[in-house]
Amino acid sequence: RLAPPMHTELKKALQQEVLAAKSRWGGAIKLSKAPAGTPTAPLPIGVERTIARPASAEAFDVDDLRVRLLIDGPSASAECVRVEVSGDALPAQLQAAAAARVAELWGGILTKYSLAAPAAGGPFAIERVLAWCETKYTELLNLLPELVEGYDGVNEVGVTIRRYCLVDRAEGGEGGGGSSSE
Repeated sequence: RLAPPMHTELKKALQQEVLAAKSRWGGAIKLSKAPAGTPTAPLPIGVERTIARPASAEAFDVDDLRVRLLIDGPSASAECVRVEVSGDALPAQLQAAAAARVAELWGGILTKYSLAAPAAGGPFAIERVLAWCETKYTELLNLLPELVEGYDGVNEVGVTIRRYCLVDRAEGGEGGGGSSSE
């Protein structure tokens, strides 16, 4: 079933939001859209930001988070968007929990505002959501506390500090998925 086309005003607003995100974060932003000829083209449209670990999360062994905002439908509504979160050090269950948390926030913003009275930054609130993800980086990593494991590490000046890694407990129960030592 074909989705109705996106309204011209909304397309322009989306383009402006994407340009604002590109200008703010440069190469950390990647865009995607359905190939021409696809029945729903250009939807889905994706805006992905690779968020480098901020200073507030320096104790975590997670170098970056990739947050991908996807617009599947022709309106700026919670029903027409979805979120994917990934990262090399993120267990699958944390990726899903973080995506759900970001989707909850984004959906709430989209439900509150409209094209006639858009959220600050535009009707899709792309920049606002991606900026929130950076400020809540540590909170997103701690969504599933049972996956956060602490250990003593040494910082760049040789001081012992508390560090945290994420462990995938999906396989083998307690301690599964972690590294083993001989």
